[in-house]
Amino acid sequence: MNDLDTTAGRATVMNPDPANAGDSPTRGTGGVHPAWKVLAGCCLLYGGVVGVIGNSAGIYMVAVTDEMGWSLSSFNVYLTLLALVMTVTLPIAGRVLPKYPFRLQLGVVAVVMAVTYGLGSTFTALWQWNVAGIVLGICYGFLMYIPIPLIITNWFAVRNGTALGIAAAFASLVAAIVNPVGSALIGSIGWRGARVVLAVVSALFTVPAIIALIRRSPEEYGLRPYGVQESPSTRVAVESSGRDVEAPHLQFSLRSPVFWMLAVIGGLFAVGATMLQQVPSHAARIGLDPATGAAGVSAIMIGAIGFKVALGWLNDRTGTVAAALSAAGLGIVGSLVVVLAGAHATAFLLGCALFGGGYAGLVVIPPLTVRHFFGAASYGRIYSFVTFAVGAFSALGPVLYSWMSDRSGTFTPAWEICMGFYALIAVLVLACAHALALSRAQSHTTGRNR
Repeated sequence: MNDLDTTAGRATVMNPDPANAGDSPTRGTGGVHPAWKVLAGCCLLYGGVVGVIGNSAGIYMVAVTDEMGWSLSSFNVYLTLLALVMTVTLPIAGRVLPKYPFRLQLGVVAVVMAVTYGLGSTFTALWQWNVAGIVLGICYGFLMYIPIPLIITNWFAVRNGTALGIAAAFASLVAAIVNPVGSALIGSIGWRGARVVLAVVSALFTVPAIIALIRRSPEEYGLRPYGVQESPSTRVAVESSGRDVEAPHLQFSLRSPVFWMLAVIGGLFAVGATMLQQVPSHAARIGLDPATGAAGVSAIMIGAIGFKVALGWLNDRTGTVAAALSAAGLGIVGSLVVVLAGAHATAFLLGCALFGGGYAGLVVIPPLTVRHFFGAASYGRIYSFVTFAVGAFSALGPVLYSWMSDRSGTFTPAWEICMGFYALIAVLVLACAHALALSRAQSHTTGRNR
């Protein structure tokens, strides 16, 4: 079985990392489980990758294109290349990470990412940005999707979802701070200086966390995952659930129309979320100042922090379908408010905050829908396909939105098509729910006839 596969939310332990030998995290005082230290490291790593670098791309758009005389669509090509390369890199990273020292790989890639980001301050040609997009795409493939869920799943036998939510919310919190600070830096020292500062900040987040806090799995140090001590049967129950039927279940999943609809749902959440990168440019087009544009990105991030928790709670209370429809609805309503707000700053920020619910759906809804419709037995393998779709679709957004803006002179058509994506998500979720209901009814009828 692939070392990165998961069953019922519990990852299999990968081969021991020789670089970590004798480097066990201590149990801490007061009975604090080391898993929480590891989670702190995951928060810093995710914050440095996603919060500092991944979600700050939009603050440079206007400054760079104005200085260089480029169109937004031509400049956004580097983001498309980034997304495409990340998508191709994901399966490669899944094979490479288990075979070589885990933290060494993370550390090297984190340094390369920060250096490449900082070198953007010296660029004077589009081809340089495009090359940087390729390098950053490789780095994202190793850092953004695989390590954090894997580490947290290894360390947390219980409260796994809570831990993942904390890490994701922390990244959003960092992004909410970085965007206005970065925008202020652009105004005071220029976009080139700001890029160097943020590259250093990213390295300070990621590298110390990888060295001091992050560990791949507790078993490598003679420890048990968080929750196993309190419930010794937890891991036995988790690891024995569905293994015998895993392959047939996965084969059925890949042939099922529901599987492909779930992949498209994940992809549409991704392409909808890339609208965040265009918010500062939209604000500039409608006459709002750069600080308000950056505040719009922060409003989305702040909204996403709360909505990640709210969508998870709604999933537990009323079900995955309700949570998915709510995320899609927030994406539609937020986009509509932004369009109707015009140059009214308060309404613009309100719309951005509501759009944070649709943005939060990218992190929360796809894994929940996979588990809801296909269960836990083949969760890891199925979700890896959905993640591939997320990466592929995310390449579409930047160029599509900026191309529509360049042609029309406004971002209104881009917001409208973004609303259409979220509406299609709602339709596909309902279609999946209908298919599941029919399948359950058929199984019930078959069982009664026996």
